[in-house]
Amino acid sequence: MGEIMSDNTNNTNRAASSGNTNANSRVDYFLDLYKKLEHLLKILYANDSGRFESVVVRYENSKECGNMGDELKSIRDIRNLLQHNPKYNGNYIAVPSADMIKTLEKIIQQVENRKLAVDFGVPEKNIYKATLSSPLMKILKVMKERGFSHVPVLENRRLYGVLSPYTILEFITEQGMQIITEETKVGAMKDYLPIEKHKNEYYRFMSKQATFTDADEAFEKRDSKNRRLVVIFITETGSPDEPLIAMLTPYSVVGK
Repeated sequence: MGEIMSDNTNNTNRAASSGNTNANSRVDYFLDLYKKLEHLLKILYANDSGRFESVVVRYENSKECGNMGDELKSIRDIRNLLQHNPKYNGNYIAVPSADMIKTLEKIIQQVENRKLAVDFGVPEKNIYKATLSSPLMKILKVMKERGFSHVPVLENRRLYGVLSPYTILEFITEQGMQIITEETKVGAMKDYLPIEKHKNEYYRFMSKQATFTDADEAFEKRDSKNRRLVVIFITETGSPDEPLIAMLTPYSVVGK
């Protein structure tokens, strides 16, 4: 009986040892995943010092994290517990659940496959646009009929300016309504079109790598002159001197 008890005890010890090994492996994997998330977020927020204590907290509080913010906070709490407390008898003092690890993997996938702003914009080929040689009256009629408030004016696929209610009002106020005939070209308004001339609204350029969240957050802010952002133009690197790739309005991101 003594030998049997000894065998059972050994078996129990081996089982416990195996369980501890599996638990420790799960924790090690969890910590490696968290390090990967931190690395990805440090790259993501390299140019954004922000107001948060860490890049994970920054992401946790972003719209991009979505409804996983609370879960990420729990993950961060467990990680901090494991990171800053030594093992007890060679074993970690807490073991993340399988569901928690799956959630962390999902968050990493979400960061690695971020939604880009350009995917929610109107591609250049589908944008209703004008050039300086376009008939002004025709453009104005289309704006009225189709409810367009802002029409980009391009030259060689690069933005020259924007035709908007503001520019039209400024032009008519200073030049008089009688100046607009069927023969009038958009170029008659060339001094009013550049985006820096728009006093009550502003525009931004973003690169094609800008995310949906970048655009969404930008539309929520007003500039130093308290002007609202009305259009985001997407180019290769975000330079106004590059060909236009797409454009977004606030309606491009609402409800997405």
